[in-house]
Amino acid sequence: MVVEDWVEFTKQALNYMGHGYELYCPILIPESKESRASRIDRKLIDKYDAERGKDARYRAKKAGRANYAYIRHGLNALVLRAKGEEIIPDDPDRFYDMRSRPYSFTVGSWVSIRIGPARTGKKYTAYLTKEAYRNIKAVLRENIEHRRLDVFDKYYYRLESLPAFSGILSQMGELYCQVFY
Repeated sequence: MVVEDWVEFTKQALNYMGHGYELYCPILIPESKESRASRIDRKLIDKYDAERGKDARYRAKKAGRANYAYIRHGLNALVLRAKGEEIIPDDPDRFYDMRSRPYSFTVGSWVSIRIGPARTGKKYTAYLTKEAYRNIKAVLRENIEHRRLDVFDKYYYRLESLPAFSGILSQMGELYCQVFY
């Protein structure tokens, strides 16, 4: 599945992870191959049989075989795998467990997102990476200290436009408390 928006990419990844697809293989398509991204998508979907219908996924799960899903936004792609016997036992693609190694990707020059285990409640959520969080906090503090409120407002409203994932919301709450008090 190819999505146009990074928020939709994150929502889809979280949806699959909430349904047991806890192993992932990150794929970064080189910029030189951007024009061939759809062929790369098709190759990976066919390799992992990621377009199975719900009945086929159900039968595979009952038989103890792994199910796969494919999501791509821009040049970032994920092959997600549910637990079970692998389709390709000697696969050179390496799958990581979401609980031990959260997935991170860059959205722009200002924001990087980490998808990992939630602190409470849902199994998984999206956060700002530590580096992005610290950079944002430093920019906000600097603008307050130097009384550049117009620049501060610009950054503040950019933060307000971030999606409302529980991890990002908790980070924004912490950030506002640390910057303003």
